[in-house]
Amino acid sequence: MKILLAEDDPSIQKIARLALERIGGHTVTVCDNGDEAFNLAKGARFDLIVLDGMMPVMDGLETCQALKSHPPTSTIPIVFLTAKGQQSDIQEGLRAGAAGYIVKPFDPAKLCQEIESILENQRLQVPA
Repeated sequence: MKILLAEDDPSIQKIARLALERIGGHTVTVCDNGDEAFNLAKGARFDLIVLDGMMPVMDGLETCQALKSHPPTSTIPIVFLTAKGQQSDIQEGLRAGAAGYIVKPFDPAKLCQEIESILENQRLQVPA
């Protein structure tokens, strides 16, 4: 799977990228703000976008909304990976179009499994 990871913290970037690549066998492109994520997603085809909630330039919620309102990127599943763990934050992210929400701190060994579970639940909810 080709994944775009938008995360501004270099240590989280490294941990998440290693987990997604080594454990999941995915190809990961990393950027550090929402504007860059939006522009990368417009120019390349990703199977999944993982967004931090709090980033410079464009935060995760703004990025999710921009991606979902842009027809070429509107069908790409988005998963939040963020420290914003209040129920209201989670609901806001899901209302914006995210397929799922993972709250930091996360277990790198289980990250791929959590993402796969989110994507499988999304597939089951889509009418045929």
